[in-house]
Amino acid sequence: MNTRISHDEPCGSLLANERRLIRLQASFHESMTCRVLAIAALLLSLAAPMSLQAAEESADDTTLRYPAEFFAQWSPVTVRDMIDRIPGITVSLEAPTGNQNQRGLSATENILINGRRLSGRDNNAETQLRRIPFDQVERIEVIRGTSSDLVGVRSTGQVINIVTRASSQRSLTVETSATRYQDAHVEPGGSLSLIGSANALEYRLGLERRSEYLTLRSREDSIHGTGNFGPNDLRLTDEITDQVNLNLNGAFSWTISPDSVLAVNVQAEQSDPPRLIERFIRDFNSRPAQDSRERERYDATRDSWELGLNFNHGFADGSQLELLTVNNRRVEDTLRERFRLDVSPGRDLQDLALDTATVNAERIVRGVYSRPLRAGQDVEFGLQRALTSLDTVLQLSQLQGGVLRRVAVPNANSLIEEERYEGFAVHHWQITPKLRMESTLAVEQSTISQSGDVSRSRDFRFTKPKFDLRYDYSNALQFSLGVEKVIGQLRFADFAAATDPRDENRNTIAGNPELKQDQTWRYSLGVEQRLLQGRLVLSARGQYWDVTDATGRIETTVPGGPLTSANGNIGDGEVLSLQLNGSYRLTEGLLLNVSVLARASETRDPFTGETRRLVPNDRGNYRVTVRHDLPVWNASYGIDWLGADQGNRPLPDIDRWEELDQREDLSLFLERNSLTALNLALRLELGNVLDVHECVNRKRYAGHIRDGVIREIEHRCNARGPQVALKLRGTF
Repeated sequence: MNTRISHDEPCGSLLANERRLIRLQASFHESMTCRVLAIAALLLSLAAPMSLQAAEESADDTTLRYPAEFFAQWSPVTVRDMIDRIPGITVSLEAPTGNQNQRGLSATENILINGRRLSGRDNNAETQLRRIPFDQVERIEVIRGTSSDLVGVRSTGQVINIVTRASSQRSLTVETSATRYQDAHVEPGGSLSLIGSANALEYRLGLERRSEYLTLRSREDSIHGTGNFGPNDLRLTDEITDQVNLNLNGAFSWTISPDSVLAVNVQAEQSDPPRLIERFIRDFNSRPAQDSRERERYDATRDSWELGLNFNHGFADGSQLELLTVNNRRVEDTLRERFRLDVSPGRDLQDLALDTATVNAERIVRGVYSRPLRAGQDVEFGLQRALTSLDTVLQLSQLQGGVLRRVAVPNANSLIEEERYEGFAVHHWQITPKLRMESTLAVEQSTISQSGDVSRSRDFRFTKPKFDLRYDYSNALQFSLGVEKVIGQLRFADFAAATDPRDENRNTIAGNPELKQDQTWRYSLGVEQRLLQGRLVLSARGQYWDVTDATGRIETTVPGGPLTSANGNIGDGEVLSLQLNGSYRLTEGLLLNVSVLARASETRDPFTGETRRLVPNDRGNYRVTVRHDLPVWNASYGIDWLGADQGNRPLPDIDRWEELDQREDLSLFLERNSLTALNLALRLELGNVLDVHECVNRKRYAGHIRDGVIREIEHRCNARGPQVALKLRGTF
């Protein structure tokens, strides 16, 4: 898939291009597979006995403790550097700590600081861990599975707990960066993080400038459909998004008494992502072919803030109380304008204006009370209230009679609100020294209302049981069995009319006020084996999902009107997956991680009645990472390779069928630590080294997709090009 997109070569046969692409892809995959196997064999041959200090195990054999001294030989700068050296870490550090697909504040949490979750929904774990310097850390704990010691926190996988030192010393972590993109543009970035304490108050303050500059070059070839298959048009596009995120954040922890702690998290972010698109179009339906140009301009603003509070109190009888509250708000405004260039000498003509404004808000309050029942048993009771809203306005203007005129769009102005209450009880039972079970029962009651162009109110009630069984055959071998009912989080944007970011030929997509939550029974079976004194960690996890009211595109056509569709509930579906992970510390400084996800899914398409995969459950992916630390030279280098099958995700609709090719990605880094007396770290990062493209294959139909009359076949590839970043950071 790494054929280069050319804006100069003439448009050839689309079918010939596809055949050539398939041959190149097969060759690439075969050669890359051989290279990976060769690298793995070489790394295995380098394995040697080590004198590395092993992690300490807790009394219940479920927690691994890595003292700070374990990492000292590699001269880490922040907590993130420390976690990179731990074998078998399977949690995602790139996503926000509060999963945005979860309903409210759930008990599932991957990152804790001193046993407490971050009191927010939009916190990014990667960013948070880079703000805590190495010299402020006492140890890192990897909690495998459930633990009754963590109030209001549950995980079916791993939890990372960062335990900091009690110190009055202040430290400042500084990072500067410069990133070069394929158009030779260079974007600066940087961050400041101050951490310290004063008496009973601990604080972390951060200021960050992060660039999300994006440059894309794309080529789209299209041919006619049924009965012709001749060339239709060629579209060459250059796109630049000049987005800069400015973030100000603070986290405070006040030890009111030995038994009471109040934590406060606050952050504000400003992001204005303007975008400019230049498009060249060659129409082969005329003789000779006709050329034209278009320009699109997106003026956009985005501002958000969040405030979170977390209060913990421990009682003399061993019981604990946790109170959390989160308030956040995000305001976005986007104006899309499209112009036909040079329609006459020196004159451009605007043919589209699409203005959208949205306000997202959320207010959550959650309380959890935990207490021991008897030896080996604990119980939790909790209550949560969440208010979530989306206020959206969409205005469309199109060219009519040579003049730009406002066009009515159904369901374009809406206020969608959900008020939700949830009560839950959790029982944690250590049945035997090796066997423990956690059972949860939650009851949810919610009301979803919509006002504006559409007035609608609906009530929902769900019961959500969950069981998690763990068996420790030995200190190194652990089995897990889980059963859980999950209620999906609705996208409020699906209730009202919205823009279509994937298809330039379709300006808006309809909303669906009748959309309801999908319900999934999830069954899982897992095993983890730790070998060679923890140097080798192998794990496997199989899951089966039984989905009711799955979400997808459904028909919303009004009798006598044009074909329309919206996101809705398409019926039932099934998902079967297997996740395999392996982590091997071959030498003191050489760590190899391999993960493979295989997934199969099935549902019945509402448009054709045929069986297909259930979106967004792709076929799977694979990832190989290598990190080699060279303490003698205070240097490190690493490889991160991520890949997926071709045609990994289908996107069916009423009059089109798309398949997205999940791109592969290879990134490299080279880092030098302990530079100068200031202990600076210099890091060089190379992203998208193979210059692999993201491609979409699309069929457009003349009428309903079930009639099978293809109007047009499109093949589009986007190239974002390699990126080179240079970063310098240190703690003072």
